[in-house]
Amino acid sequence: MESNALSARSLPTALPAVAALGVLPALTRQAQLADLDALDRHLVELQTLLAEQLVDVEAVIQATRGPTLAQRAGHHLLAAGGKRLRPLCTLLAARLGAPDDAAQARKHARDLAVAVELVHAATLLHDDVVDLADTRRNQPTARVLHGNEISIFAGDWLLVEALRRICVTGVDGLVPLALATIEQMIFAEVEQAQRARGLAHDRAGYFRVIDGKTAALFRWAMRAGARAGGADAATEEALVAYGGALGLAFQLTDDALDFDGEAHKIGKPPLADLAEGKVTLPLILLLDARPEFLSDIELLHAAGLRLDAREAAPWQQAQARVLEGLQTTGAIAEARRVAGQYAHEAAAALRDLPGHAPERAALVAVAETLAQRTS
Repeated sequence: MESNALSARSLPTALPAVAALGVLPALTRQAQLADLDALDRHLVELQTLLAEQLVDVEAVIQATRGPTLAQRAGHHLLAAGGKRLRPLCTLLAARLGAPDDAAQARKHARDLAVAVELVHAATLLHDDVVDLADTRRNQPTARVLHGNEISIFAGDWLLVEALRRICVTGVDGLVPLALATIEQMIFAEVEQAQRARGLAHDRAGYFRVIDGKTAALFRWAMRAGARAGGADAATEEALVAYGGALGLAFQLTDDALDFDGEAHKIGKPPLADLAEGKVTLPLILLLDARPEFLSDIELLHAAGLRLDAREAAPWQQAQARVLEGLQTTGAIAEARRVAGQYAHEAAAALRDLPGHAPERAALVAVAETLAQRTS
């Protein structure tokens, strides 16, 4: 790293307002762990580039707290923080365009970045009810605090608020595209629920689900930013391709963390996805290589998240066998390798964009960093 460059290790003190958001410091920590000086450099540039905009976005997100119980329940999740990756991507995409009115483009990008986070938060509130989750981000879920019904309605309100904000920007075509994206996410969640009932473990169905439930929103976030920033058609499509590949890399890595992540870092107990009936790529690869593990997987799923069942010897023994099988077959490593492929595909989608904008380098750094995350 150049001697006059700000070290990534000094970022939390150099930019305390942004550090408090939890987005970029999380990425920076991963760069430090991998000892990637180039990524450190890109992340420093990103902190500097987006500091004011990120603070502005977070202020608007936190201002969503309102007087009704639905608003308070929705705000509870938003106040818990998160990586804010989708807003980050929206802001970066907007900066790759050439708007006629820069001030208006900046405001639209902010409002769309907020909207995409509200949609994401809405899906989490609904997921927590479906999965009967008690904690998220190491805090009690809204359903625990307010009940399932309120959590569902809070998610519904966040969707309405997101669509309202998209509509107010008046950016061409984004409302119908947002509706189509939300519909795709709903269909994917329904398919995931159907697959969970029978512990379906075909690869095609798994990728269809994660494309719909995760990659679709990343694609919309990139398209929204591109249109807010006045990007040309070629740039917009490149950014959308980036978003789709990034979303797949993100979800694949998230699924691997269910097996090799630390519970206190990822904010959920080990094998939580399996308890909910989600047979993700590591388990699919394990079953491809060793079909006899299906009985252990069925046992682990049947116990769910019940503490008494998880503390019993049969569950503990099945968990040990499955985790050992994942390691000996290389299933987790292979799943992470596939995630890395999609991260590389995301970066490659931006290769032909003109110029060498720091925003493009930042998006590449985001993709490369996320594929290696451990929390």
